[in-house]
Amino acid sequence: MKNILIIAISVLTLASCKSKKVIDPETLPKDISQKPDNNISQQSDREKLSALIKEIEKLANSETCNDVADWNFAAIGSKPCGGPSSYIAYPKKIEDEIVPKIKNFTQMQSAFNTKYGLVSDCMMVMPPSGIRCVDGKAVLVSGNSSASEAR
Repeated sequence: MKNILIIAISVLTLASCKSKKVIDPETLPKDISQKPDNNISQQSDREKLSALIKEIEKLANSETCNDVADWNFAAIGSKPCGGPSSYIAYPKKIEDEIVPKIKNFTQMQSAFNTKYGLVSDCMMVMPPSGIRCVDGKAVLVSGNSSASEAR
């Protein structure tokens, strides 16, 4: 009985080694990131985000910074793990125009991250402690800088 079992297992093992099925790599499923449709769609969405952030930055830089009291900042963008990707300074007098664009960009980036399953370092981007005017441009002051320099 023991010998029959050994012979049966040997025959099955040898039979399974003989079946060499040739698999065409073209018929295997492809990673979604390698599909041309996904790459084209992702590139198109990325270009829309890029155009919108350039528009926001142009709008934010449209004024000369002479007095930090005339400026504000907002969180912009969305990291895949959550939270803003950065902060942007803008003149208060265009707040009604720029804030909806910032919110729209943030929502679009969040949807982009979800749609394409993106990941990031998940580090929190801390808000600036204020704004300084340097050579006519608004510069965000990091949390480490002196609060007396900030707005």
